[in-house]
Amino acid sequence: MLPLVKEVSAKELLDFNRKSNRIVHLIRNSSQEASSNNSPNTPLKNAEGKRPRLEVSSSPPVQILGNNQPSSSEGGDEMWTSFVTKISSSGDGDATSIWDDHFPLGDLIDKHFIKEKFPEKVGELELERVLQTSLTDSVRSNFHLRVLAGKFRDMEKKNKTYVAEISKLQKKLSENEKNYVREVNELKKKLSEDEKKKAEMTSLKDELNKLKKSLEESSVEKSRLVGREKDLMEENSNMKTKLSIKEDAHKLIVDKLKAQIEELKGENQRQYKAGYDKARSQVLTFTIGLKP
Repeated sequence: MLPLVKEVSAKELLDFNRKSNRIVHLIRNSSQEASSNNSPNTPLKNAEGKRPRLEVSSSPPVQILGNNQPSSSEGGDEMWTSFVTKISSSGDGDATSIWDDHFPLGDLIDKHFIKEKFPEKVGELELERVLQTSLTDSVRSNFHLRVLAGKFRDMEKKNKTYVAEISKLQKKLSENEKNYVREVNELKKKLSEDEKKKAEMTSLKDELNKLKKSLEESSVEKSRLVGREKDLMEENSNMKTKLSIKEDAHKLIVDKLKAQIEELKGENQRQYKAGYDKARSQVLTFTIGLKP
């Protein structure tokens, strides 16, 4: 389903606002010129004093009697003859008078009505009726222009409201963009901190894994050492048993050697005493033999 209101940009609204201002200015100028030239309460005059388009007499202004005015031309010719004596173009080609060939939309009007019977009907009317109809159409056109001008003023107010709203929205958008940029920067900063923490966590995890691996290796080494300790304790126990046995054997040998030593000492003493006694007896014998 198509949207009822087309979304336009601020640039398009500003361009449309400028165009609307130009159109309203033209309509106001046309309205003022039409009201000053074709008002039923004032004589027909041209708004530009420097370039008069219509030459009028000093007779009283024309009063519009309404749609019930009789169509007869009794007395009308004299009134209109006294009112409009001459209609002439400026001839300068500035396209500001309806009598100029370069009047805006003149070709469009001619091309549109050339196919209708409007020229024939106008030709059937007398001068009074033609001028009266033209004057009535001019007043009606002036009213239409005033209505259009009012609508354009309303549109201009709406456009100003839209421009103000767009300005507020742009200001709010700018603030939102600033807030968004600030939030994005904060998020980036927080993300950077999180990444640093994540890197630290990764490093700590790696170190923890290394410590776990080292702990496992230490546990294995401890188990090996415990096994080795048990083996050494068992071996030590065996060695102690062997040593005790050897000590007992050595003690027996030592006791035996001590006994042998004691025996040898006793025998040595006996041998020493026997030798001493023998030597003594020999000395005594020798001494006795020397006596005269």
